Amino acid sequence: MEEIKVYTLENKFLKVEFLNLGAIIKKIELKNKNGDVKNIVLGYEDVEKYRENSAYLGAVIGRTAGRIKDGILKIANIEYQLNKNNNGNTLHGGKKSISHRFWNVEKIENGLCFSIKSSHLDSGYPASIEIKVSYILNNNQLLIKYFATTDNLTYLNLTNHSYFNLSGNPNNSIYEDILKINSDYLIGIDKNSIPCKTINLNNNIFDFRESKILEEFFKANDEQKTLANNGIDHPYIFNEKIGKLEIKNLESRIKMSLETDNPAVVIYTANYLQDIGFKKHSAICFETQEAPNLYRDENINICPTFIDKNTNYEKYTKFIFTFK
Repeated sequence: MEEIKVYTLENKFLKVEFLNLGAIIKKIELKNKNGDVKNIVLGYEDVEKYRENSAYLGAVIGRTAGRIKDGILKIANIEYQLNKNNNGNTLHGGKKSISHRFWNVEKIENGLCFSIKSSHLDSGYPASIEIKVSYILNNNQLLIKYFATTDNLTYLNLTNHSYFNLSGNPNNSIYEDILKINSDYLIGIDKNSIPCKTINLNNNIFDFRESKILEEFFKANDEQKTLANNGIDHPYIFNEKIGKLEIKNLESRIKMSLETDNPAVVIYTANYLQDIGFKKHSAICFETQEAPNLYRDENINICPTFIDKNTNYEKYTKFIFTFK
């Protein structure tokens, strides 16, 4: 059995721990001006628990983030049957995805580079690919850079699945967090959480274009909220090419800003964490990515981007932490 190893990046603002399993972010510790240290992501103290990690705590997700209906991936009029692991659908790349495999790790300037190879028809996906994910610390910023090459036409949609609790206390809920996201449109889901329709956020409880405390959302009623087990588990479409959002916790006074060149972010409010021993709604995920299930809506300029041997995959997401 391969050994799970812990790697650490640290500067005067941040200390971040990673695992070679799943390229996982295990901890993100911040120091406030009083010298207090808070870990603001959920994780297991016992690294052996990450071998199961059914909730994908802190893991890199791929080859495809989110769900693919019936596990059928269609590329250039060819259908590929993917590994199905979620109510007859493919979730986060299938049962034995890169989230649960060991990665190679190299030191780079101010960071670490994780790399892994995936062969043709691995979990049903076409083409052989090599993926590199770099984590870089720059002062109070954690930058994630995704890069991949392929030997043939394929589809890739990577993200990181960290669960943020900005209070630093996993027993606290996220109800007191204040969220703002520059997004006019949400993609609605069906009963299996498959993206199925575009929703304009005007007069909608999912609208966070103006800063809003999450408690207001959780007190309101909506069919889409019910479908997500009384929370959010939806793709938001960014209004700009560089998508931005921010969230802050009133108790800790920690603010996290996010920036990405992905067109969407799946916001997930930990609606099932009680199933693995954590508290429901005790964290929030910001899974920056393309819209799941290769969702298309040309009216809002959303369509999947394929890669081949002449076009690499290259994306980034940046987290910026401040005390307010």
